[in-house]
Amino acid sequence: MTTPEKSLSTLGYDKLIARLAAQCQTARGRALALALKPSADYSEVLHRQRLTAEGRRLREMKPNVGLGAVRDIGTLAHQAGLGHVLEPAELLDVQATLAHGHTVRETIDRLRVYLPFLAEISDHIGDFREITTEIGRCINQRAEVVDAASPVLAQLRRESRVAHDRLTARLNQLLTSSRTAIQEPIVTLRDGRYVIPVKAEQRAQVPGIVHDVSSSGATVFLEPLETVEMGNRWREMLAEEQREVARILRELSSRVGARDADIAETIEALAKIDLSLAKARLGEEMGAKELPHDGHEQPWLREKPDALFLENARHPLLTGEVVPVTVWLGDEGENRNSRGESDRGAFSVLLITGPNTGGKTVALKTVWLSSLMVQAGLPVPAGANSRLPIFDAAYADIGDEQSIEQSLSTFSSHVGNIISILESATGGSLVLLDELGAGTDPVEGAALAKAILSHLLAIGCLTVATTHHGELKAFAHTTPGIANASVEFDVETLSPTYRLHIGLPGQSNALAIAQRLGMPEPILDEARAGIDPDRLAVESLISDLHREREAAETASAEQRTAALEAERGRQRVTKELQSLEANRTRLIEKTQREMETELAQMRSRLRDATRELQKAERLNVFERAQAVEAAKEEVAEAETSVKRVTTRTPRRRRAPLPQIAAGDQVFLIDVPTPGEAISPPDEQGDLDVKLGSLRARINVQQIERVEKGEGGNEDGRAAAPPASRLPMPTIPPELDLRGLTVDEALLLIDQHLDEAARAGVRELRIIHGKGTGTLRRAVREMLSKHALVQGHAAAQPRGGGDGVTVVELAG
Repeated sequence: MTTPEKSLSTLGYDKLIARLAAQCQTARGRALALALKPSADYSEVLHRQRLTAEGRRLREMKPNVGLGAVRDIGTLAHQAGLGHVLEPAELLDVQATLAHGHTVRETIDRLRVYLPFLAEISDHIGDFREITTEIGRCINQRAEVVDAASPVLAQLRRESRVAHDRLTARLNQLLTSSRTAIQEPIVTLRDGRYVIPVKAEQRAQVPGIVHDVSSSGATVFLEPLETVEMGNRWREMLAEEQREVARILRELSSRVGARDADIAETIEALAKIDLSLAKARLGEEMGAKELPHDGHEQPWLREKPDALFLENARHPLLTGEVVPVTVWLGDEGENRNSRGESDRGAFSVLLITGPNTGGKTVALKTVWLSSLMVQAGLPVPAGANSRLPIFDAAYADIGDEQSIEQSLSTFSSHVGNIISILESATGGSLVLLDELGAGTDPVEGAALAKAILSHLLAIGCLTVATTHHGELKAFAHTTPGIANASVEFDVETLSPTYRLHIGLPGQSNALAIAQRLGMPEPILDEARAGIDPDRLAVESLISDLHREREAAETASAEQRTAALEAERGRQRVTKELQSLEANRTRLIEKTQREMETELAQMRSRLRDATRELQKAERLNVFERAQAVEAAKEEVAEAETSVKRVTTRTPRRRRAPLPQIAAGDQVFLIDVPTPGEAISPPDEQGDLDVKLGSLRARINVQQIERVEKGEGGNEDGRAAAPPASRLPMPTIPPELDLRGLTVDEALLLIDQHLDEAARAGVRELRIIHGKGTGTLRRAVREMLSKHALVQGHAAAQPRGGGDGVTVVELAG
């Protein structure tokens, strides 16, 4: 992407990249971030945005994943490859980085199906477990080569410790035997040799080698002759130990150096993963949660630079409450009309007018930075419906670049920039011009601005420009391909609202502002008299259009709110009906199961009675009579149970329903309040029904009976009174479940909740007792999933505590 470096630095892109680099956790990742430039290649931009989306998903799935343990060990590996011996601390850095890289690769590999592009990068992370294991075996976390690094080192250190112990033991014996000549009874080191402090005047009593003298000269630090050979042996052992340690470090370094290319590739892969995670963190910081989209496809990216639509975009460098801006260029009619904006057809040039500090320049910079962020692969703080193209270049003339040294005026500076833009811009470019035609004679400046916009319109590049010239408003209105836009200004508060409206030009507001600030009316009248009447009429018309637009937007918002509330009500009624139907079905199924169980028990008892009668034939007359009486009692009890169970079978007999028409009153099964049919049933038997202020779609199978509206029903009976006139059932505020089984309690609760919801009750107390807690847990689990319950909690201690649950029903 061709973008002047000066524009990148002056318009905020470098600040954005600095924030991105600060989010990186590795040195190489920060270097990649600082070198990141927008790309004009669609496939490259698409790949970058996919990686950013996967970085965000990785953070969502593994929020603790990070690369803080990764060090820039590429230089160390390269030095090791050249034969340099690494220090133990450096080898530990190598081990920690390679081990962490292996962990990152395993983490991403397990999520490969969700992160295919990051997994492709992580495949370049090598397997260095042999190296990391060997380093961990030889060096501890204090950067010390351990005894187990090699058998030779272990043997040398054992022998060194033995020699050291013998040497210090002999020196301590000499301290005891030569107390008169000893200055202090201590053993110390001088130049790596063990010595004892001897009085200078008594040195002849202890033959040895003097290695040091105290500052006062009263003490000499002497190595006794009889321990010299022992000291030599200990020093030799230390030297051999150091040679073995050096050999071990050299061997470990050579293993690292042998794979320096693989390590460099691993560091590069980790840096790319770090950059993707840094982009995700930057998006979280900016509140960019919708772009890029999740998943492989990124339909919001347009390959051709023929249209742009930014929905609720926020300037990425502003903090606090940032007013979002919606901007479109090119053929984005579908998005434009969905917002109810003025439709003038497709346009490639947008002219923004309005007062100073009203947000015109912020809108320009938002478009500029958003486009660069897209092509750099960064998340964009804009709505999910945005559509952004890939430009071959982005040019901007924003801000005053007047130079005293170069003797350039403001106008000359702008003209120089615009000339460069006109020479370089193509049909695939984005051009942003701030304060077009300013800094010179208004008439000539406006004429020059018209010519520049006409040239850019002919080129076909997408252009956004701001201006204060009133003549350009009419030019934009009458020229196909150019559209007006305006930033709002609240005359009452004398402050901008920073909202951008496309389709209407901005107002000058100069006289209105002066009037609000207390300018005398005679001066204002004289000023109005000096303005062309046609221009005053145009300003008045613009003002009326703004007011009508605000009224239309308010009405549209109210309509959308009402539609949303109606939809929510319809969904709530549908859920209630589904809950009622499910409850009815469960009750029928449970009753049928109970019937089948009891009938099976009765049949079994009848069979037993029959067998008893057969046995009775072998009994005497008295015993036979007793058996017959017992069998008769069993049969009678069975018949009574069967009759009792049969009477419990829910049999709902209804007459055939008449033809349902709009306005008829319908009574639903298990719903005491009648509804009003809004439409006749369709081919599937579905129709719309109004229940009070709510609306639902039901099937005729849910209707128990129908009463004709407006003229009585088909039998000539009067229609039922409206639902609003029916008395609401009285629902007790408490439901006592103590002594019931769990199944009985749940059925009773479901029925009571339905009745309470229809009666308008908003709070219930369910008494279940404490006991073992089985009933309490079942009740609260059911309440947490019930469609009519908004919340529930244990009662206050004085109100029953954990033995009572207070239920809040949905409004």
